[in-house]
This record gives sequence, structure tokens and C-alpha cells, in this order.
Amino acid sequence: MKTNNRLTVGIAFAMLAHPCLSAAEPSPEIAGLRQTATDFVAAYNKKDAAAITALFAENGEITDLTGDNTTSGRAAIKARYEALFADKEAAEIAVEVESVRLVTPTVAIEDGTYHLDLPGDDEPVRSITYTAVMVKGNAGKWEIASTRSLKDVTDAAGQLAPFAAALKGDWTCQKDGVRMDFAFGWDESGKFLTGEMLLTKPDIDPQTTTMRIGWDGARKTITWWTFDSEGGFAKGNWTPTDGGWLLRNEGTTADGEATSGNGSLVRDGKDTLIWKATNRLVDGEELPDNELRLVRRAPEPDTEPDTQPDADPAAE
Repeated sequence: MKTNNRLTVGIAFAMLAHPCLSAAEPSPEIAGLRQTATDFVAAYNKKDAAAITALFAENGEITDLTGDNTTSGRAAIKARYEALFADKEAAEIAVEVESVRLVTPTVAIEDGTYHLDLPGDDEPVRSITYTAVMVKGNAGKWEIASTRSLKDVTDAAGQLAPFAAALKGDWTCQKDGVRMDFAFGWDESGKFLTGEMLLTKPDIDPQTTTMRIGWDGARKTITWWTFDSEGGFAKGNWTPTDGGWLLRNEGTTADGEATSGNGSLVRDGKDTLIWKATNRLVDGEELPDNELRLVRRAPEPDTEPDTQPDADPAAE
């Protein structure tokens, strides 16, 4: 896993320097609240489900970003984190506490943002705001009574992360004598995904299509643009579903004909994508539905000669 030192140091400074959390704060309760946040981050990054569970009140609860799923009670909370940490791709976390308000001597409300640092050098950080209710237990220790994720405030790259995880790499597909090769990856800015498609068929010249995929912050959707070598182009919006993504696409051919259609993309295991195109129209004429099965291509073998000198037997 990569280590985002700038993120970690910046958040640590923010937690120490915030007026509500400063060493000069007259209320001794703030130090205990600050320690709970620090302990949570440490336990999470050690993948210690038991240590995290101990930070919650007996009837503590966690509500996810959708607001539809709530985990209640220490036993369920422990099971939740055990399942999360069983995944080798589990993120590291950093927490930026923005404010702490003492409602009563034994109740406080904490607001902030947590940042999930995903595995992989080119995986962007995801940022989500939260609010937490803290209660002072019988032993005088602050415990988490409830925590609720509020809003995804991830930047454009982070919003694209799940889509990128599905698409990145090289893919190939063959159907009805046509071969299509795809390649997807991040552009140099790290804010957009780019793609290339090469279509080859024995009786026609090769055709290429370039793709650019970004995050539309105003409409809160993934948007892509495609440009083919014949001069046509299209724009579409991707909507996530439980199993993949749905696409609504509109464009114009090189001959000025209007095009539109719907599509769906789902993963079939780690190395297969299923693409379905429906409701396709070209200049008002309906085209048949189409389904493609894209298979991940194995990396090209390393053909560079071995320039390392042979080991010196005398040195062994």
C-alpha cells in the first residue's frame, strides 16, 4: 500500500491546531475526545477490529453514507470491521476533526472528514464528511455513541475510483469476425480516465476511438466523451448500479446523423466485463441490441535483455 505522507501530516497538524482541539483549550474533556479520534485511526490502520469496537458504547451504532444501513451494538460493529479488514485491498484512514461541541458534561458532538487512502500508487484518496455523538461512560472515558457518514466530498479523481478499478488495463473482444482491443488508464493529471479502442476486421481499414472520462460535479455523475477516427463523436453519462453502471449516450456520426442509445456495463469476475447496448438509434433508425464480452489481456512479456552482470562465485 502506498503511504500518503502529505495527507497524514496535514491532517495531524489540523487536528492539533484546530481551536476546538488545541492544548490551550480550558476544558479537560477535549483531550479525551481528541484521544478517542487518535485511537480510532490507530486501530483502523492496524486492522484491529477488537480495538475499534472497544471505542464504541455498548449500544453504539454506525450509519453508512446512503443512510439505509445501520450497524448497532458492539458485536455487530466488530463483525463489520472484521469483514472489512479481511479484504486485502482495505484502505488506510486519516481523520480530520473540524469541530467538537460539548452539549452536556457527558455528551459531545464531533464533526469532521475522514479520508480513505486506497491501495495502489495511482488510486486517489476518498473523502467523506461525518458527524459523531460521543458519550462519557461510567469509567470516565469518552465512547462513540453513533457515527454517521454525511457527504462524499472526494475530488474528481476519487469519484472516478470505482469506475477506474473496473476499467483500468487492456481488454479484448471478438465477435462476428470483428476484433476490438481496449486500453484504459489515468491521464497525466490524475483527474481523468482515458481510453483507446482499436477495431479491426479483414475487409475494412482499422478504426480507432478515443475516450475521455471525467466527473461532472454539477450533475454528480460520471461523464464520457468519445471521438472516432471517421469524425463522429458522442457524450454520455454513467450511473452506478448495484452490479455495475448504466449509460445514456447521444452523439453525431461523421455524416451528421444523430445517434443515441443506452448501455450497461457489469463485471463478471475480475477479468471479464459484459457490455450490453440497447435502444440504439442512428438517424431515427433502430439498430438491434448488442452484447460484448471483454476479457482482460495478459501483460506483454518483458523483452528487455538482462543487463545485470552474473554473480561472482567468489563472493558467495
